[in-house]
Amino acid sequence: MVWHALLLTASTLLTFVILLGLARWIGSTQLTQLTFFNWVAGASMGNIAADMITSNTLRDWLTTCYTLVLFTAACVVAACFALKNRTFRRLANGEPVVLIHKGVILRQNLRRTKVNLDVLWMLLREKGYFSYSEIEYAILEPTGNLSILPRQEAQSVSKADLVRGPDLSEAGQGPYVEVVVDGEIDGDKLRSLGLDEAWLDAQIRRLGARSLADVTYLGVNAQGDVIGDVHRRENRTSQPQV
Repeated sequence: MVWHALLLTASTLLTFVILLGLARWIGSTQLTQLTFFNWVAGASMGNIAADMITSNTLRDWLTTCYTLVLFTAACVVAACFALKNRTFRRLANGEPVVLIHKGVILRQNLRRTKVNLDVLWMLLREKGYFSYSEIEYAILEPTGNLSILPRQEAQSVSKADLVRGPDLSEAGQGPYVEVVVDGEIDGDKLRSLGLDEAWLDAQIRRLGARSLADVTYLGVNAQGDVIGDVHRRENRTSQPQV
């Protein structure tokens, strides 16, 4: 029992020292986990290190230690190769993807990045934007963060709302209440606004959509302004309507 406790203590301390050294060797990008590849590499190194700590024999510990060092060396070689080869770098780390361009939601890029509209709204709100029409570019970075360039000619609704606070009443959860998302009507929010499907049909025709299925998003704020987006870019409009 005492021998097992001593073995576990020594294994834990040695593993900690080795893992710390390997983490420093692999570079600062691994420590900050800038990309998905870095995150996977860090998680894998952690799992291998856990196996080292729980090794029952010295032979098992040495075998697992060799595996950890070899895996770390492979990560370092891959990082060095990525510095010289852009194709491999794009494959390993990914590349930025534009989700909004000049106030237009790029639906095909949403599908490509597996980002749904609810997640996109959340990312925009985290950046302080409650209306996508005021955004020149919204770029999803390989880290999962959203970089935003606002439209200079547009007055940011989000900044004004931050002064008086967003609309958190029962009528909605922000300046624009989501009435249609991905072609589906939120009946509860439509009724809470005192609106009906006849009004909604008129807004859909104003957007230039052939049917409800063509509408990516349609929202209404407390003042009755409407903002919407349809699948076909040439028919899309985001000008508020009172």
